[in-house]
Amino acid sequence: MNYFLELVGGQCMNDYRGLLIKKQRKALDISLEALSHGVCSPSYLSKIENNILVANEDIYNLLFKKLGISTMDTIKEEKIKQMLDLFFKYYMSSDSKVFKIINELLEYKDEVVSSCLFVQYQLFLLFASEMNSQINISLAEVEAYYSYMDDSQREYFNLFRLSSGNMELSDNEEWIFIRRLRAKANLYAYQKNTFAAYDLYKTCLNYAIELGNKTLIAEILCSLGWLCLDIDLNQAEKYYTSAAQYDSQYKMLSFFNLGATMIQHKDCMEKGNQYLKKGLKSCTDDFFAVKYKEVLFVYEILKENVGDAKKIIKELDDSKYIDVFSMMLNEDYQLSVGYQNRLKELKNDSSLFKFLFIKNCEYLHKYKEICVANDFI
Repeated sequence: MNYFLELVGGQCMNDYRGLLIKKQRKALDISLEALSHGVCSPSYLSKIENNILVANEDIYNLLFKKLGISTMDTIKEEKIKQMLDLFFKYYMSSDSKVFKIINELLEYKDEVVSSCLFVQYQLFLLFASEMNSQINISLAEVEAYYSYMDDSQREYFNLFRLSSGNMELSDNEEWIFIRRLRAKANLYAYQKNTFAAYDLYKTCLNYAIELGNKTLIAEILCSLGWLCLDIDLNQAEKYYTSAAQYDSQYKMLSFFNLGATMIQHKDCMEKGNQYLKKGLKSCTDDFFAVKYKEVLFVYEILKENVGDAKKIIKELDDSKYIDVFSMMLNEDYQLSVGYQNRLKELKNDSSLFKFLFIKNCEYLHKYKEICVANDFI
């Protein structure tokens, strides 16, 4: 989706408050002309409401005041913003401090409704729902705000879709029970309590099979596959391929995770490449397609097929890692300080970059040993 965005006051992101203003204005049956009077032009207000531009804070405050919408204290808003930033930092680095942050942030659930932090808070709820069964929010609910997300928020949202994703919500008591079990299993997995997580996922799978819902079965099979990726790759492959058979929509996720992991192992690199090619061929999602091509590019570099890598990089203009990939086309790229520094920054972004970081460290260590042995240094 491409959205035209006018930049006002140096801001460069979409703002959910425009939607909030539109909803409240219509609920109160106030015309554009009446609400904009003394604040801005009706056409300017229309652009705010329709997510075409972001206004300055004074305009939002005046519009909120006329609509009777309470605003959050600036100091409190900044505090919540810092906590949200910490949550994603801790989550991505598997830091146990994340649990304390979750509990603290949940206290502000009702207060962020009129804040520019609302969309980021919904993303927080989405990620936290995987570890807390009391948080009920679906992927579809958060996706409704996609056009109001900045690039960083969209990246987090799409990364969530690359994980097992959160289970479809339902009023069915059996589904609610399974969801709670799965949230607890996710929590165990996040705490590295692998065996407890595995047992609970298997219990969830048994209940899902009893219900006979193929989508639910595929969802849990993906969770089992994800859990086994770094422990037993053969078992992970069985779970992921089974998930794809139960529900074809999980083929993109399954083949991507298998391929991205397998190319990191010499004995199954080619099999990983085949999964990536099959997954990309059937991929209908633009974000997924870019991710597939990123990993395929890395595969060609690892196999020293520079010509094929150059063909793939032409299709990676939308990748946020294009600078790293461009460096990898250079001869002796692993000796580049710029490449080394970028890997240090990215090593917690994904298992792929962690793998590249470790591989680069091993290369530099071996390079140093050779230089010392030959009196080069």
